[in-house]
Amino acid sequence: MSYTLEQVQLASRLFFELLRKKVIPLDDPAAAECLQDAGTYDALQYVAKEAGCRVMNSGHRLHLLVNPLGSVFATNFTQLKNKYSRIERKTHLHIINIIILVFLAEMDQDETHFKSGQDSMSYIQISDQVSSLFQAWMQMDDEGRFSQQWRLDIQAMSKVWTNLYMQTKSQEESDLLTRGAGSRMGLIHEGMKLLEEEKLVFISESEKRIFPREELYERMRYLYHDVDRYQELKKLIGRTLAEKDGATNAAN
Repeated sequence: MSYTLEQVQLASRLFFELLRKKVIPLDDPAAAECLQDAGTYDALQYVAKEAGCRVMNSGHRLHLLVNPLGSVFATNFTQLKNKYSRIERKTHLHIINIIILVFLAEMDQDETHFKSGQDSMSYIQISDQVSSLFQAWMQMDDEGRFSQQWRLDIQAMSKVWTNLYMQTKSQEESDLLTRGAGSRMGLIHEGMKLLEEEKLVFISESEKRIFPREELYERMRYLYHDVDRYQELKKLIGRTLAEKDGATNAAN
C-alpha cells in the first residue's frame, strides 16, 4: 500500500512522540489527527513495524510495544546494563523479572474493582512474597528438575537474593529507598522503575508503595493476557504463595 507524503509525516511525528512518551491518550491532538485517517494510521503501523515495534490501541490510549527480537529498540542484557548501570549481573535481571511478575500477579486479579490511587503494593510486601517464592521453589527444585521445567535458574536467583542486604523493619519504614542492586529494597526499586518509565505505575517513595495506573491494566488486558508464558508464571506464583500461606496457617 502506498502512502502520501502528508500521511507519512503525520505517522512519523506520532511514532516519535510515542517513543518519547510510551503511551498517548486518544484525545491527544497528534493521536486524534492520525486516527481520523485510516491511511495515516496504517502508515503509523508500517513505520512501527519497520522499527521492530507495534502500536496497540486500547480504546483509550495508544501504547508503543517493542518486539523482543528484530527491533532496533530492543535491549539485550549488555544494553540494559549500560542503561541501568546499577544492575550488576544477569542474575539480578532475572530476579527483577520475578519481582515484576509478583507485582503483576497481585494486581492482575479483578480489574473490575480497580480503584485508581487506592490499589497498591508495598515494597515490603513484594520482598516477603519473593522470599516465600524462592524458599518454596528451592524445596521443589530436586536435582534442578523444577528449574528445568519452568526455565528458571532457581538456584542462582535464590543464592543472590538470600545474600542481598536486608534492611530491618525500622530501616525499611524510615529510610529513603536504597538505590542499586545491593539490597532487596534496591533491587525491587530498580524493577519498579522499569514499569514507571513505561508509564504503567506510580511510585510513592515516601510511602514505599507502587500504585498501578490504568495504562497497566490496558497492557495486561490487550497484551499480557495473550502471552502463554505470562499466564503460566502468574498461575505458578499464585499457586505457590497460596500453598505457602496454607502451610503456614496449618502450622499455626
